[in-house]
Amino acid sequence: MKRRCLMVILMLLLLLAACGDSTATNSSASGKIKVVATNSVIADMAKNVAGDRAEIYAILKPGRDAHDYEPTAEDSKALAVAQLVLSNGLGLEAWLDKTVQSSGTKASLAAVSEGVNLLKTVQGETDPHIWHGPDNGKIMADNIAKGLAKVDAAGKATYEANAASYKTQIDDTSRQMKGLLDAIPAERRKLVTNHEAFTYFAAQFNLKIVGSIIPSFDSASEPSAQALTELVKRIKAEKVPAIFTETTINPKLAEQISKEAGVKIFSNLYGDALGDASSDGSTYLKMLLSNARNIANGLK
Repeated sequence: MKRRCLMVILMLLLLLAACGDSTATNSSASGKIKVVATNSVIADMAKNVAGDRAEIYAILKPGRDAHDYEPTAEDSKALAVAQLVLSNGLGLEAWLDKTVQSSGTKASLAAVSEGVNLLKTVQGETDPHIWHGPDNGKIMADNIAKGLAKVDAAGKATYEANAASYKTQIDDTSRQMKGLLDAIPAERRKLVTNHEAFTYFAAQFNLKIVGSIIPSFDSASEPSAQALTELVKRIKAEKVPAIFTETTINPKLAEQISKEAGVKIFSNLYGDALGDASSDGSTYLKMLLSNARNIANGLK
């Protein structure tokens, strides 16, 4: 009798173990993939393309500048368990390679700038701020879909459909931007910002970049006194209507130049990052429209 009872108990334990293994396997197969995006713009795009198939972690949170950022232990932990890392590339994330290496991650790496027609700044550097041209935003969405499908083949059709829908939204936003910017008179279509981040914006919407307070795509660079003097001369000679400051850069130097040049200041373009959840730049699409509206108002 005792032997029979022991046999029954053993069989029950084996059945429970088998059920446990089956549950674990199903849970793993149906779990969301873990994706790390280097900045808030790419993270927002990835959320739109991935839908509910992925968890998106942004290394750079809204309002944080990529040029002077130092990753944290939390970032390294997120990278260590990620299956996909989405970066901008083009020298924007100088800290990324070392961080990826130190995290020991086995994640697939995808640069969302692949296939973009790259443009030079006034100073002759390649401008990495590709997302300010909505046409580039559509290329980025496709690259994100490809990256996601590489690590989650079962979701390929979903990612492609989501990217197509998102690109339609980008096109609609682009049309709204064009409507705002087309109202700027030809002689006033001249742009001066905190740093050289709007090359693609200017190219797509037919604006002339006269210069920037920081003559580099790297907002951590420091302008020389001579460069600032030359900028004031160009602003006066070109009759630039306004100087635009950016949310992630201290506006004091721009305000000083505006006084010397005798032009007004328009604040809070979103250059290197999205704004917080309550701002006009809380998503990529909102950011594009907010920048267009701000620039149109400043140059009219």
